[in-house]
Amino acid sequence: MKSLKEFREEIDNDEGLKSKRKVLMSVCLVFIALNITGATLEEANTFIFKLKFVKAENLSFLFVGAIVYLSIRYFGYAREYHSKLFKFWSSRMLNDYRLLHFDRESNDFTGLLSYAINVYPGDEPGVLEPSYETSGILKRKLSYTAESIDINGNIYLYSEFIDLNKFSQNWTFSKFFQLLRFEASYQIEAFVKSRENLDLYFPYVVSFIAVLAFLFNPV
Repeated sequence: MKSLKEFREEIDNDEGLKSKRKVLMSVCLVFIALNITGATLEEANTFIFKLKFVKAENLSFLFVGAIVYLSIRYFGYAREYHSKLFKFWSSRMLNDYRLLHFDRESNDFTGLLSYAINVYPGDEPGVLEPSYETSGILKRKLSYTAESIDINGNIYLYSEFIDLNKFSQNWTFSKFFQLLRFEASYQIEAFVKSRENLDLYFPYVVSFIAVLAFLFNPV
């Protein structure tokens, strides 16, 4: 059975499917636009058509609908790259000694996140290479690879998580807030210094401005 990635590549590379879809969508959108705007054909020459829009204001709704649809489609394609960029700057953040550092002399962690980690590296060596993860609003956690042995004696790997929203005497909300400040600074740095972030996120900004322009100043 093909993986989802292979299935997507098969669809993207199917020129016949893409051409038929493009023609179908183009004809349908033109027909919808003509009906919504009440367009009438006043004059027709060779390859030149003169149209009159009776309900021109409805054309704005059509554009907004197209912007929303295309934004959703764009997000579907760009999401994979969002995740990769997140891994780049979050990995760099975790390498900041102020946030997390393993002292081999004391065989213990130092830095802000050391207050949240209660795992001994000797028992769980995977915790030496954690990953930073976000989910939902202000949901943060560390993940690392752990290993165990099944009933047949085979070693298998799985992911363990350290919930950074679970506070204790050592890991407090104030320290969590400091973590968010670290995160914000690295996000801003990544956005300013990496052109890829601007390339990926700027279409969202333009789409948002376009929709706002319609809401506050409808044509």
